[in-house]
Amino acid sequence: MKNLLSLCLAALLFTACSKDKQNDVKTPSEKKVRVEVAFSGNYQNYQLLFSVNSLTKGSGTFVEPVITAPANTAWTQVVSQGNAYNYIGDITSASFVVEGKEAVNRLGFTLSTTQTHNTDDTSQAPISATIKVYADNKQIETYTYKALPAGQVTTPISENLDISTY
Repeated sequence: MKNLLSLCLAALLFTACSKDKQNDVKTPSEKKVRVEVAFSGNYQNYQLLFSVNSLTKGSGTFVEPVITAPANTAWTQVVSQGNAYNYIGDITSASFVVEGKEAVNRLGFTLSTTQTHNTDDTSQAPISATIKVYADNKQIETYTYKALPAGQVTTPISENLDISTY
C-alpha cells in the first residue's frame, strides 16, 4: 500500500510538472508605432520635454525612436545604455511626431511642457495638447494634456503601453 501511494504521488508530480504545449509562452506581437502630439494655444511660449524610455521588441531589444516632425529635429539627449531618448527644446511647430524604426511590443513615453517666454502675461491661456498613439497606422490611444498657468506645476503625461494587446 505504501509503494502504491508513493507511485501515485510520483505520477501526480510527473503530470503536474510536465510541459504542455498549449501552455507555451507566446511571443508578443510587434507593430510599428507612432506618437503624434498636436499643440493648441500659444505654444511658442513653451519648452517641450518629450522622453521615450521604453520602445522594445518582444525579445527585449530596444528600438531607436526617430523624431519625424518637425523636420530635421534631433534628440537633445540620448542615453543608449539606459534606453532613454529625450527632447528638450522650444516648441516651434504645432505638431511633434515620434516613430519607432522597427516594430515593437512595448512603448513608454513622457510629455511635459514649461512656459519659458512671456511668463508675466497673465492673460495668456496655457497650451494644451492631444497625444495620439498609433500601432500599424491604427489609432490605439488618445491622451489630453493641459498646461497650468506660469508658476504652477503641471502633471506630465507618462504612459507605458503593451502594444501587443492592441
